[in-house]
Amino acid sequence: MPVSRVLLILAACALLSGCLPVPLYYREGAAVAQIDAAETRCRVAALREVPEARRTRYIPPTYSYPTTCNAAGVCRTTPILISPGRWETYDANEGLRAETAKLCMAEKGYARIRLKPCAPAVIEATRLTATQVQPALTARSCIIRLNTGRYKIVTP
Repeated sequence: MPVSRVLLILAACALLSGCLPVPLYYREGAAVAQIDAAETRCRVAALREVPEARRTRYIPPTYSYPTTCNAAGVCRTTPILISPGRWETYDANEGLRAETAKLCMAEKGYARIRLKPCAPAVIEATRLTATQVQPALTARSCIIRLNTGRYKIVTP
C-alpha cells in the first residue's frame, strides 16, 4: 500500500475519532477524583491478581503474487514481500486483567458507559471547565474532551 494512502487512512481515523462515543466510568453524584482513584486501585489489584504473562510469537512474512504478461503472452508470477516476518512479544493475561479491573469497578458501583461527543453548537455555548461531580444523565447528555485530558459532561 502506498505511503500516501496509509497517511490518508490515518488522517481519516484521527478525524473520525472525534465523532466516536467516549468511554468512561459513571455513577451519578460521584466525584471524578474519587472515580479516578477507584480505577487506579482496581487496576493495581487486577495486576496483583492477574500478573503479566509475557509470550513471544513469530508472525510469518506476507507476500503478494502478482502475475504480469508480456505482449507475446508469456506470463510470470513474481512474489513481492508485503511485510517481513517478525517476532512479537505480548502479554497473554492483558484481556483477563482488564476484565478483572472492570469487575472491580462494577463491584464499587461504577458502570462503564459511552457518551456521544457534544455538537459544535453545544460546545460553543458551554463553559469549558472539567466535570468535578458526575451529573444525572439523559438521552441528550454528551461529553466534551478538554485539552487537559479531562472531560465535561453536558446535559443540554
